[in-house]
Amino acid sequence: MLLPLLRPLDAEPDPDREFRVDLFPPASLEMVGVVRRLLRDMLTATGADPDGPCLILSELLANALLHGAGAPSVALELRCGRLYIAVADGSTAPPARPEPDVARTCGRGLDLVAALADDWGVELIGVCGKAVWAVAAVDR
Repeated sequence: MLLPLLRPLDAEPDPDREFRVDLFPPASLEMVGVVRRLLRDMLTATGADPDGPCLILSELLANALLHGAGAPSVALELRCGRLYIAVADGSTAPPARPEPDVARTCGRGLDLVAALADDWGVELIGVCGKAVWAVAAVDR
C-alpha cells in the first residue's frame, strides 16, 4: 500500500495535499483502532480535525466486521475539504437501525454516523456485497 505525502503541521492548508487510501484490513475488531489511528494521523498531518471523521469510520468499520461478511475494504479520500469514507463487505444485507430506545446499550452506531456526517448511505455491489459510505466536511 502506498501512502500519500502529507504536509508538515506548520504548513498552510494546500488543496493539492489531499489523499486517497484504499485499505484491506484483516477481519478482526482489533483493526478498527488501527485504521482509526491511521486516519487520525493523516487528518492531523493535513491540519484537519480528526474527531468526527474518526468516529464515523470506527462505526462503519465495526458494523462491517460485526454484521457483514468476509474481510472488509476501506476507502478514505480527502478532497476539497470533504472526507469520503466507504466501508465495503461481502454481505448484501443493508445495515439495520433499531428503533430508538433510551435503555439500549448498543446499536447506536448508524445514529452517530447520521448525526456526524453531511451525508451517508448504502450502495449494493451487485451480488458481491455492499458499501456503506459517509461524507463529512473537515475543519482546518
